[in-house]
Amino acid sequence: MKQKLNKENGITLVALVVTIVVLLILAGITIMYTMGENSIFKKAQEAKDKTENAVKNEQEYMNSIDNMVNEYINGTGNGGGSTSTEPIDEPIENIKSDWATIEKIVQEIAKDDTITSETEEVKVVVDGKRYTIKPGDTFEVEYEGETKRVRVLGFKYDDLVDQTVYGGTHEKASISFEFLDFMTGETYKSMNAENDNTGGWANTQMRKDLNGYTTNAAAQSGAIGGLGANLSNKSYIKQVKKKYIATYNSASSVTTCNDYLWLLAASEVVSSGYQSGAYVYAITSEGSQYPYYQKNATEAWNSPSANRAKKTSASGSAGSWWLRSPHYNDSSVFCNVHGDGNIIYIWNAASNFSVAPGFSI
Repeated sequence: MKQKLNKENGITLVALVVTIVVLLILAGITIMYTMGENSIFKKAQEAKDKTENAVKNEQEYMNSIDNMVNEYINGTGNGGGSTSTEPIDEPIENIKSDWATIEKIVQEIAKDDTITSETEEVKVVVDGKRYTIKPGDTFEVEYEGETKRVRVLGFKYDDLVDQTVYGGTHEKASISFEFLDFMTGETYKSMNAENDNTGGWANTQMRKDLNGYTTNAAAQSGAIGGLGANLSNKSYIKQVKKKYIATYNSASSVTTCNDYLWLLAASEVVSSGYQSGAYVYAITSEGSQYPYYQKNATEAWNSPSANRAKKTSASGSAGSWWLRSPHYNDSSVFCNVHGDGNIIYIWNAASNFSVAPGFSI
């Protein structure tokens, strides 16, 4: 009996040891497959990482395709597969008579609230090209088959009549220009057929001729007419409000009219006149001095100034040109800039002189 019990205990102990060994082997195998170099967890992590990288690469690829499509839509694609959107500096000489591009530029200026009447230089990106423009820069316009230079006077100076012309609500015209070459060349015109400045600029035959107005009343609705209808950029010119002295000897008579083309006032060219508060021989101001003249024509109003002088053409001769300001002490006279830029000259309204109007885009 004792011998039998010893035998059974021995078998039980061996079975226990074998069981433990088997369990240890199974545990080792389990640990190896779950925690080892080729474990299930590591394989799962690698699969997860590969999936995330694939998604990231696909997103980057789709973004590059999207950027490329946008570049071509905006006219900035280079066809070489590059997605860079860095604008290219473009000289304004390349768009001197491209008023469609200039119109895009003025729309960007209108939207930029950091640009004001005091701004001396603007940088605008259009169609992937960056243009730098400042007062004094010249562009070109065609008038009756002849090329005329026009000069930038300043930014956001003149008040718009239609404040929605740039696709939003804007009070100021983006850029104001003046003719550097006389618009009508060697064809001279009078302010009025009679020697009369009654009613000021708004009542002149010159104003009606330039804009196509048929009456002396406020500007009529519709596109620019008269002499202005012969300008190659007429469809881009914006109608603005211009101040004028209605009664030559009354400083309190200043009012406004609406024009596409207008002659500059003495106060828009110089900052002083024959007495305190006067501008040249005008009794008061009809608008502030444009930035171009503030910076460049610093000579006294009654002294010659090359920056106030204008010509019949780029290679033509200098001549006298009309201002819209009436003489403070004579009901038949308007102010006039001499060929050398001196503004001491004043002439009867019926006299014939050159026409160098301003306009806004």
